[in-house]
Amino acid sequence: MVGIVSIILFGESWLGWILFILWIIRILALKNKLVTLITTILVVIFVFIGIINLQNTQKKQRISNNQTELDLKVYPDEIKSSDNSFYGTFESQDSGEKYLASGNDYKKISSINYPFILHVKGEVKGIDGATNFNQFDAKSYYQSLGVFKKLTIKNMTVSHELSKKSIVNYIHFLRMKGINYFNTLPHPLNLYANSLFLGEMDGSFNDELTGIKSLGLIHLFSISGLHVYYIVSLMTLILVKLRITKEKINIILLILLPTYFILAGSSIGLLRSIISVEIGLLFKLFSKKSTALDTWSITFIVNLMMQPTMLLQFGCQLSYALAFGLIFTSRMKTIKQTIMMNLVSLPIIIYKLFTWHLLTMLANYLVIPIFSSIIMPIILIAIVVSPISYWIPQLVAWLLELFDVCINYLGGLPGNIVMGKPHIIVTLILFICTLWVIAETTKRKLLILFMLYLLTFMWIHFPISGEVSFFDVGQGDSALVREPFNKSVNLIDTGGKLQFGRKTPVYQADKISVNYLYSIGIDYVDNLALSHQDTDHVGDTPIILQKLKVKNLIIDDGMQNNGSFMQKVRPYLKNTKLITVKAGNKVKGFPFEIYHPFKPGLGSNEDSMVLSTQQGQKRWLFMGDLPSNGEKDIIHKYPQLKTDVLKLGHHGSNTSSSNEFLKFLHPELSVISAGRNNRYHHPSKETLEKLNSNGLKYVNTQNQGMISYRYGLFGKRFTEKLQGDNQ
Repeated sequence: MVGIVSIILFGESWLGWILFILWIIRILALKNKLVTLITTILVVIFVFIGIINLQNTQKKQRISNNQTELDLKVYPDEIKSSDNSFYGTFESQDSGEKYLASGNDYKKISSINYPFILHVKGEVKGIDGATNFNQFDAKSYYQSLGVFKKLTIKNMTVSHELSKKSIVNYIHFLRMKGINYFNTLPHPLNLYANSLFLGEMDGSFNDELTGIKSLGLIHLFSISGLHVYYIVSLMTLILVKLRITKEKINIILLILLPTYFILAGSSIGLLRSIISVEIGLLFKLFSKKSTALDTWSITFIVNLMMQPTMLLQFGCQLSYALAFGLIFTSRMKTIKQTIMMNLVSLPIIIYKLFTWHLLTMLANYLVIPIFSSIIMPIILIAIVVSPISYWIPQLVAWLLELFDVCINYLGGLPGNIVMGKPHIIVTLILFICTLWVIAETTKRKLLILFMLYLLTFMWIHFPISGEVSFFDVGQGDSALVREPFNKSVNLIDTGGKLQFGRKTPVYQADKISVNYLYSIGIDYVDNLALSHQDTDHVGDTPIILQKLKVKNLIIDDGMQNNGSFMQKVRPYLKNTKLITVKAGNKVKGFPFEIYHPFKPGLGSNEDSMVLSTQQGQKRWLFMGDLPSNGEKDIIHKYPQLKTDVLKLGHHGSNTSSSNEFLKFLHPELSVISAGRNNRYHHPSKETLEKLNSNGLKYVNTQNQGMISYRYGLFGKRFTEKLQGDNQ
């Protein structure tokens, strides 16, 4: 019940109220006064805690940008670094307030191992939320951890080390020493050691162990129940060998487990496991019996009391769902239990991640026993003997590399299904039906569950509506045109950022446009049209071609002769047809008229591809970065051209969108795609003045975030991710 209150206060309140009504009906049906009394008391307590937490949250959300100077308490083991930049969640020494801080002088603090005070000067802002539909929301995530402010460090000075008498400080020091020691181990033993025993995973982990993520085996590396069970069993074995009594062993474990919580990275899944074991130990100390469900329930309540917003986190939802499922599948045979546990997690996984691999069940069945009985023991042995032996760690590293190759190969096999994001009510129904199947597994129930998934898949993959969407990619352009029933799926530009000499390119399309397409059940694109060669329009093309099946790559005639552009995309054109176009050309299956360019070029602004399409009873015109001279040429070439929605050229720059062109088209709505606080000051004041003077409405991704127009049998409407100012 406290979980339902948490949903009402911090999550989807309407869903929480539905569940609350169902709970009331359930309590009344039980007719048990004691149960009613206990649950009522718990609800009152949690409502009190939740309201206080909610008020504090609302107070902290009121943030104004300002310059600040403060002292931060820094634990070196919690610093994340890349090149010479760093970030982390640090606490103010004076107020205790937490900041998501980032800076650009990591070398100054990289050699410090003990917790210290960092005196900083910088700018405080609110944490940015998701600006695209179905995008990861960093703001909500950090707020669930009690972090509301982002601090950009301009200047910093190491003040002094923190007290060495503090147990917490010393544990963080030991963790930092452990990370440094594990990093000296041969690769990939260093990655395994840090992730399995210290909960430390850097960026290279996901890059190298791609199969682990695609097969849904990441839970093996996120320190949780398996690891706590392993550590507790090992510690118990050692203490028994030292002839310590069971009662004293339980007391020692009660004291040491919170220490391990800090040492292993303090993750939400680990907290659930630690609390669960602690509760079990307390029952043993007081000679009280408890069922697994009792322990799970008490753990859930205690955890919610400590962190009322924890249910907002995907890791927490999955951890408790799997622990709950494990209780009811404990007596099943291994194969059946593996299948049922995967079914328990499946609704949550597809709701959050949108994809699922057909080999996940097989991988879990094969890998978990290998992992617990072979991988973890040999890693532990290699860690212990590393100071006195060279060849054992090298041998273990070789075995782990072989294991990685096998897992990555398995994860690369066909079978990854892009399911899409079901509605939250559908997700809840799927989860409840799964528990219904577990309670008593029959062919009829399995068939019903299968049909529910099939209907969900069909509804997502063959939508009766179409859409035209403008992604918020910052300073750049990227748009989606999708016809009903996914008859054709088209992307215009990809967005992208200048890399400034980065060794490894950093893309954002996989987190924005690719992520959105996955969320609506799409893993392919019929046509990817690139308006011209500027990085802010085509820079993320490589990741689009890697992550999605692209049938046609459509570019301006002449861009194929641009060596710099072709060098970036050629390696990814394995199953993609390269098509060059100019004004008047028709491409089969491409639902656009091409109005520009008139002659071949290398892909400059003047060569921009101009596209028009009819979608949802509206005519749309996409201008790329075409300057005003090109607009004049289009007016002369196509004097009858009209449009309802105009995607302004060059992000609203004053070099495009001439007064003559705006009057000529006079669109119902103009769309501007530009980055917040961009260095070019797009859109320009002159362009906005021209729009206003002509009485033209406009929307801007700076203010509205992602902008979508959806149309179909149930009508048509514009939706915006953010509630910005419409003009």
